[in-house]
Formats: sequence, structure tokens, C-alpha cells
Amino acid sequence: MSDHRLPNIQKILVIRNDGIGDLLNSTPAIALLRQNYADAEITVLAQPLNAPILVGNPDVDRVLIFDRENEHRRLRDRLRFYQNLRHERYDLAVAMRTASWCNFVAFLSGARYRLGRYQKRFKSLLTHTWQGQYKKGEVHEIDRNFDLVGLICNGQGHRRLVLNLLNNEITATEQLLADWEIAPNDFLVGIHPGGSSFDKRWPEENYATVADTLAHQYGAKILILRGPDEAELERNVQKALQSTSIAYAPKSIRELAALIKHCDFFVCNDSGPMHIAAALDVRTVAIFGPTDHVAWKPLSEEATIVRRDMPCWPCSAHKCKIGWECTKKLTVDTVWNRVEEWSQDKVDPVDHGR
Repeated sequence: MSDHRLPNIQKILVIRNDGIGDLLNSTPAIALLRQNYADAEITVLAQPLNAPILVGNPDVDRVLIFDRENEHRRLRDRLRFYQNLRHERYDLAVAMRTASWCNFVAFLSGARYRLGRYQKRFKSLLTHTWQGQYKKGEVHEIDRNFDLVGLICNGQGHRRLVLNLLNNEITATEQLLADWEIAPNDFLVGIHPGGSSFDKRWPEENYATVADTLAHQYGAKILILRGPDEAELERNVQKALQSTSIAYAPKSIRELAALIKHCDFFVCNDSGPMHIAAALDVRTVAIFGPTDHVAWKPLSEEATIVRRDMPCWPCSAHKCKIGWECTKKLTVDTVWNRVEEWSQDKVDPVDHGR
């Protein structure tokens, strides 16, 4: 068997400055890089949104943050960032994200080897390119990333997301739950009605119906989690809820992850928190709309998805002539049936006759 590893690799730059789920689904490929280049320093170039995911990751030595909206908004600040990157003298740059900017950054880093996916107009920026084509509905993002780093690595890698919580993060959220009078033996259900775009969001009133049914039939404590820009979604769910709930906007991605870890069950849209739950092996039902669920489903035996099949799937479109029927017309009964099936061994029904 031929050795795919590159010689004399001391410093590696991995570029993945997009979403939480995108970065989490790159962690197995980063682990494969670590396995093949055990003595190299691995730096990940991320953005403020997803960088906290890497705290405690044993395969990552450093994290660089490119903040396009603030610190690096002006051209001169970006040029200074690129200059500093070049001074690091990386041996290998991996453009894990498929984007022209990432290929440019790999080139600007001055790395001797530059790996990324083939783009005809910018092919000269890279020294190693993955030129395969993927049909929609066939390959998971994790395996796409394995294909990419497989050009310079030996072995198959492990199809497991890497997300490690710190002891103090667990302890802090335990105190939060205690303050909310949620006991360790309560059946805690996390609800996350948000998502990166409108087309991915199942209607809030439907979430309320599912939450009410869980509270009534299983005595569940309901915890509604939201992002900083999702206050209206939270209010809409609470307005439609008949049962008691706690709504909370975590102060950070790390706090969100620690709270999800404490949940016995999690119901959410196709989103970053969905991938966090998968990484932490929390029992999850995820609702998918127009996205390619084969490529982006949560990678965990504890997770399942529910979706409405449509002839136009997958589109990942932010405009839809039929009003995103794949998401908006997915029925409560369909989702509830999956929730009920998936929660069978987690909790016993409440006997309201006593």
C-alpha cells in the first residue's frame, strides 16, 4: 500500500470559517490529520461563531479567528491578518471549506503544500486537489472531508464528531438547572426552534404542540433554547404552549452545548445545535426541510430525522415558489410519531388516572 503522507510537515493550517455544524463535521478529518502527522502543530482558522467548538479538542493546538464583521472588516486589517498568517510559515494548508476565499487564504499562507477542492478558475492556487463529484443525496459531509484529507493521509478515520466539554462547564449548567428547579431525575426535553434560515424552521406552534404532549404524557420538563437573534421564535413557542416551560438564551456556544448535554431528549431543526447534540450523543429528533439530509444528518446512533419528501428536494433555496412545503407542511402527527418512537426507552408515560 502506498504512503500518502507528505514529508517534513511541522505546521498545518486547516481553514473552516463557516458554521458550527460545518466545523463539527470536519473534526473527524482533523483527527485523521493528527493521526498521520502526530508531531505537527495543527492550527484551525475559524470564525467567532464556530471557534468555541474546538475548546478541549485534543487534535487542535491553536485556533485563529478571522472576524470578517468586526476586527477584520477593513481592508488594511485583512491584509495585516494575511501577512501575519504568512509569517507563521505553515508547511501544509487545508481548505476544508469549499470556497474561493479559503483557497486564496491557503495560497496567501505561503504553505508549501495546499490542499482543497477543485475549482477551475482557481486551480493554480492549490498543489493538491480533490476533483471528485458528489451527487445530492449520496454522501455525508464527514465522508467528503475524509475524501479530501485522504489525498495526503493513510487510514480511514473514525466517523465520530469531536466535542469535549470541560468540568466547570458541566458544573455551571448543573447549578442553572437546580436554580430552575429541574432535578437530575426529571425527564428534561430541550427544544430548539431556531435555524440559520427561515426555510429550515418548522412552525413554532407545532413545536409547542409536541412539547405540550411530552409534558402531558411523560411529565417532561421543557427547556426552550434559542440564539441571540431568536427571541421572537421563543416568544411564539411560549405563547402557544399550555404547559410550563423555561426559556433561555445561552451566553455562549459552550453553555448551549453543556445544557444540551443535560437533556434527556432534544427536538430541533436542521441546525448547529443539532450537530452539537449528535456530538454529545443526546437522544435527538431533528426536523429537516430543503437541505440534503444525507449529507447533513446528525451523525449519532442516538439521533433520527423526520422530513417530508418532495419532488424538488434537495434545493437549499432561500426562495421557494411553493412556500417551503417540505418544512411548513410537515405535520405535527408525523413528527410526534417519531418523537414517541424515539423516546420509548427513555421515560415511562404518566398515569393521569391516579
